Amino acid sequence: MNLTGELALLAAGLLCTAVANGSRTAVPELVNDKGRDPSDRRSEAATRLRTIWLARVAGLLLIGGSLVLVSAHLDYPRWASVTVFALIAFVLSEVIPPVFVQHLPEGKAKRIFTIPMAVLGFFFRLPARVLLGREDNATDDWAYTPPDTLWLEQRREKGDQEELEKEQELVDSILEFSDKIVREVMVPRIDMDSIELCDDIGSIVAQVKKAGHSRIPVYRRIIDDIAGVLYAKDLLGVPIDAKEGEFKVEDLIREAYFVPEFKRIDELFAEFQTNRIHMAVVVDEYGGTAGIVTMEDIVEEVFGEIRDEFDSEPPMVRSLGKNSYRVDARLPIDELNDLLGTEFEEEENYESVGGLVYHQLGHIPEAGESQEVDNWTFTVEKVSGQRILFVKVSPGSSEAD
Repeated sequence: MNLTGELALLAAGLLCTAVANGSRTAVPELVNDKGRDPSDRRSEAATRLRTIWLARVAGLLLIGGSLVLVSAHLDYPRWASVTVFALIAFVLSEVIPPVFVQHLPEGKAKRIFTIPMAVLGFFFRLPARVLLGREDNATDDWAYTPPDTLWLEQRREKGDQEELEKEQELVDSILEFSDKIVREVMVPRIDMDSIELCDDIGSIVAQVKKAGHSRIPVYRRIIDDIAGVLYAKDLLGVPIDAKEGEFKVEDLIREAYFVPEFKRIDELFAEFQTNRIHMAVVVDEYGGTAGIVTMEDIVEEVFGEIRDEFDSEPPMVRSLGKNSYRVDARLPIDELNDLLGTEFEEEENYESVGGLVYHQLGHIPEAGESQEVDNWTFTVEKVSGQRILFVKVSPGSSEAD
């Protein structure tokens, strides 16, 4: 065989392997038809993977054989020629195709690889059936497992259940991250620490010390009129005994960053990183101040509560024994569901335990009032004015019996 034929074999091997590797990465999208039965989709995925595997093996054999033949025509040592060509072939056929597919827009991979997969099927489906067994027995051994859960299944096989549960919670938090909006993670306006623009230096320093925050919103006359953000470190150069007129807080405040309450937190996280900011003022649909959100609030959605030396607040949930809990009224409904294994639904007008109690009672409650909801008793333990602070959640009468 002459050099042209050997190069043609090498090109065919590279093309076959590249298409096989690209198609393997695109399999989830190729079989992602939600109108079909899941078992049918898994069976099709198994069939495609078997065909792809055989095509990839055939391509690698062609590459290996043709590299040896081509290297014989070169004036370099054969081992050096084969090594260099093998590295190039590896990058072209094994590295680039999967990366290319992963960066394609959603739906593009299906359009690109439908025809190449049909060609591979024409040449390799029958040999795959003969060499690897019948397709109707392929589902269990060749079924496609999504990459984001494959490593969890491997850990499950090792039997490290406690560690696995923690990792599963982390994965679930990451997967749910893009579904949450700012309103679900923000500090509501009623819990905000803030400073009025006309406060004197002594009052400002006292408030900053009490709050323990590095950044505090500054408002003009009402909390809905935010003038900016005061950084605690900017007060270091101000004398504590400064007289009236010598110090103006507006000279120290920085521009506030405003975001709507319905903004997705993954988008806000990216904006925080791009603009190098750590706090934003949340605005409601009417332009008023709904609360504030920080980088820490967003990170806690993935890794859980992060407490430092300034966090003196009690935990959101405290166990009382006998499947009873004392919960902060601000606890989100979804976290309560995770705690109790319940399915309380969030409504448009509330998202927290306190909101659920208000909704069920229909009036501003007093301490000691209780209401049974779906076999769970909610007892108001502490109120401040019109606000519920803590609620005791315990099994209802039917559950207790």
